[in-house]
Amino acid sequence: MIPCRRRQSGVALITALLITALVTVAAVAMASRQQLDIRRTGNLMEADQAWQYALGVEAWARQILAADDASRDTLDYLKDPWAAPVPPLPVEGGSVQGTVEDLQGRFNLNNLVKGNGEPDPAQEKILQNLLGRVALTDAKLNLGPYLVDAVVDWLDTRPDVYRNGAEDGDYLSLTPPYRAANRPMVSPSEMLAVAGFSAPAVAKLTPLIATLPVALEPVKLNVNTAPEMVLMSLDAQLTPPMVQQIVAYRKKTPFDSPADFAQYVKSEFGITVAPNLVDVKSEYFLVNALASIGRTKVQLYSLLKRSNNKITTLQRSIGVY
Repeated sequence: MIPCRRRQSGVALITALLITALVTVAAVAMASRQQLDIRRTGNLMEADQAWQYALGVEAWARQILAADDASRDTLDYLKDPWAAPVPPLPVEGGSVQGTVEDLQGRFNLNNLVKGNGEPDPAQEKILQNLLGRVALTDAKLNLGPYLVDAVVDWLDTRPDVYRNGAEDGDYLSLTPPYRAANRPMVSPSEMLAVAGFSAPAVAKLTPLIATLPVALEPVKLNVNTAPEMVLMSLDAQLTPPMVQQIVAYRKKTPFDSPADFAQYVKSEFGITVAPNLVDVKSEYFLVNALASIGRTKVQLYSLLKRSNNKITTLQRSIGVY
């Protein structure tokens, strides 16, 4: 029979070991939680610092666009100061870089519907040409002839289906179901929701399209900054060699008016482009700022409008325009 004192000593020892184990577990948990809190706080501080640096790039873009406007230069072209990218610059804790792009060098999807709510046939033709050019460059893409109608239906406010487009009845049958926007787009990424457009097709189109606000008239395409694929969409007869010649010409001598561009295309290739579809000066610009601080990166897209000697930030988004 074990003496009472020895049994008590054994119980006390086990109790002490249990208490020690519990204290150890609690201490480890507290230390782990503290490390997580420190990491979380550090990430928040880095993200806030990166955000402020990205806003600094936007402020730089506003200043350089304002200076370009004050110079009374009536043209916007790819040799303007705003078109030069900001290379990675060292800042406290990381680096920052940025670019400014003329969004009027892209096709504006919102041009498809006029200010009065009616479809614009001339703009529909341009998008149809653009879709055809993109499909030619990637045989894997399925860009059918009815996609323009689907985009128009997404933009217009009418509940009925536009020609071969799609309305609520088509979208509500999907999984998950949703409705047509029936309003202007605010981001090119909305194309992923439009009937018929696949992710690979939208990825190909994204560098060529914009979603700019339309008032009474469509936002005109700047022929001094538009990429070759977008220039070719102005007329189905324009070929890659023709557009390459246009780009080489404008590098030396930017077009000084829509009529100048129309005259050049007519005299060189015998193709008629309506001057009211194009422009040589722009109001809308996209700032792409990337700030890297520690382990944190912030990519900021800012949509700026330059009008009447004033620069206005219309939209900001993180990660995607």
